[in-house]
Amino acid sequence: MPQSNQQQASTLHVLVLYSLGFLLLWEWLRPLKELTSTNDIQIFVMYTLFLFIVTYFQLPFWISFPVKLGAMLYALHSLYFFDVFLSFKWVPFLIEDIKYNLGLFSDQNWDEMTSLSRSLLFFVLLWLVSYLMHYWLVQTRRIFLFFLITVIYISILDTFTVYDGKFAIIRTVFIGLILVGILRMMKIIETQGFSLLKGKFPVLWVAPLSGVIALSSALGYVAPKASPIWPDPVPFIQNMSGKGEEEGLGKGSGIAKIGYGENDSQLGGPFEFDYTPIFTAYDNGRHYWRIETKEFYTGKGWENSIPTQAITFEADNPSVDTNYTRIWEDGLEMKDHKARIEAEKRKEYSFLMIPGKLTNIKTESDISYQLDGVNGKISTFQGGEEEKLSEYEMDYQLPVIKEEQLKASTNQYPEAITENYLQLPTTLPERVKNLARNVTANQPTIYDKVKTVEGYFAKNAYGYNTIEVAVPKGDEDYVDQFLFETKKGYCDNFSTSMVVMLRSVGIPARWVKGFTPGTFEALGDDGLREYTVTNANAHSWVEVYFSGIGWVPFEPTRGFDNPFEPESEEKDSTPAAPVPTQPDKPEKDVTKDDSSASGEKTGSDSIFNSVGTLAVIVLIGFIVIVALAYLFRKKWLRQYTIWRYKHKKGADSFEEAFERLMWLLKVYGIKRRPAFTLREYALYVDRELDSKDMRILAKAYEGVQFSPKKQSDLWNDFHKELWENLIKRIRP
Repeated sequence: MPQSNQQQASTLHVLVLYSLGFLLLWEWLRPLKELTSTNDIQIFVMYTLFLFIVTYFQLPFWISFPVKLGAMLYALHSLYFFDVFLSFKWVPFLIEDIKYNLGLFSDQNWDEMTSLSRSLLFFVLLWLVSYLMHYWLVQTRRIFLFFLITVIYISILDTFTVYDGKFAIIRTVFIGLILVGILRMMKIIETQGFSLLKGKFPVLWVAPLSGVIALSSALGYVAPKASPIWPDPVPFIQNMSGKGEEEGLGKGSGIAKIGYGENDSQLGGPFEFDYTPIFTAYDNGRHYWRIETKEFYTGKGWENSIPTQAITFEADNPSVDTNYTRIWEDGLEMKDHKARIEAEKRKEYSFLMIPGKLTNIKTESDISYQLDGVNGKISTFQGGEEEKLSEYEMDYQLPVIKEEQLKASTNQYPEAITENYLQLPTTLPERVKNLARNVTANQPTIYDKVKTVEGYFAKNAYGYNTIEVAVPKGDEDYVDQFLFETKKGYCDNFSTSMVVMLRSVGIPARWVKGFTPGTFEALGDDGLREYTVTNANAHSWVEVYFSGIGWVPFEPTRGFDNPFEPESEEKDSTPAAPVPTQPDKPEKDVTKDDSSASGEKTGSDSIFNSVGTLAVIVLIGFIVIVALAYLFRKKWLRQYTIWRYKHKKGADSFEEAFERLMWLLKVYGIKRRPAFTLREYALYVDRELDSKDMRILAKAYEGVQFSPKKQSDLWNDFHKELWENLIKRIRP
């Protein structure tokens, strides 16, 4: 066959393989829109198609890599940023996000990554899979395993999720069988030495194959099916797992879904994460979303024992509070903030998520608000009945508290505080109290004692676990079981244990429920940051009372960071300039105060951080480049060798080029056996590569080795062409 026809046929069959491979991979992306909160699936599909196109043209690595990288950055920009791509104003934020998530990697907090970094990793995964598809389709010509996994993947989603995979299965089987058939034909052509089409492939071969597969698929779809012999296993599996429709932590039996629930009388038991979006928050502050508090610990869970009275108030005067619901005392320096809540459809609540001290609420005019005088929960009503709100806005305040203020706080507490927030059950084991006294014995101030208890669990290897979580039985105490027996659990275990330990040493504390800040999505034009809050953000934490200050939040749960931190003395000594906002994550926060949300640091700290960030990025980039270079070395080594020696001149050029060819053959698996002479090895190479060029080059190389004079004219066009053809025949 003439070279042009051979090249055309080869290009044509690779194009067909790539097209079918892309369609097969597309079936993995289709369910994401229904099963996740990702709405822009088309961006991932277009990026995958672009990867296949670039790979099809077989561009050199130094061209294809930056092109694919640039396309990935553009796709990320389209998803998360609103400015012009070429303005590069979004690059510092991307760098901050990567730096932040590297900290999560070091802490192994995989579930707390930001949406931006999750998308970045997904794009990288698609990049790798596109390379694997090229490897399977063009080099090894084996696709059956991926085809089988795709069928299993769709079958599982169709069985256990809301995704309807009926037509997906038909498409997958049709595409997969054609791919398997074509690859089988190609192997037969290669092994049997048939001509590669002579202008008739793939039509005359693929058309009958496609027709048979299409006819079989159609008959299978329209043919009558027998009723199932066995009952549907899905309800049985769900019942055996204890999985029900109820949500909330502390159900005590089976595996519940994480989410906000009202009954906390029996804590413990496993739960599964549920990333269903609950609401979207637009906020210029950083905080937990507070809903209610509990003050009475029973030994099994939490209740409210104080008689309460509902207090109705108006939207323009929400600063109503009681001795129990007042969070901050008067006289503190406060900062103004605003927030807007947009609830997901059918996920609305008939109460407010409280970010701080409310100063104004904006919603429908006929909505009335009712404050629970004990737990602080604010319910919404319309016409005398509870009303679920789909959207509302709030103006609120958060305090600016210095560490010195907390350290100077004394144990002179109001009577209402000591009567209700030092309560402990009479059945509490004495060893719990002894542990609390021992842990805090050497701490000089109340604040130091609180911080010591807060950090006790991380320092003593208490593990965060959502599955192997025990439920206290009989006379067992929930806190005692966690502190001395299981030493693993989730937020309820950590927060309840901290409250009980603090109360054991005379420090008033209470249990708080709500949501963590949510996942950062974007920065709006109005300066408000967008966060997505899901069921997985349901959380409990601790509030400790400090005289003259009020209730200060603390976070004892391992893997979580408190979004509220007091200003230290070092921060006070220099005017604090704001820093760029760190991106959010589902359940953990790194922003230490709200002043860090609107500008950039100045001075040596900013320079140091910039240099440190740049060094980290450069190091990571270098490691990634080295890893990719090693991983794809068999692809670029041939091209690099040809480029390096093709235009080289000099008396030793032929020897160097031939020895480099010998090294390449070894790298690609065509090794010279110890017993082989050079001529025997040349014959072996020619058989492997189906050529006669190696014998000619080996003979010339022997002539150079045994000639008394170097023959500088051997590196001529004739030998260069033979040498280059051999290298191109080597298959990775």
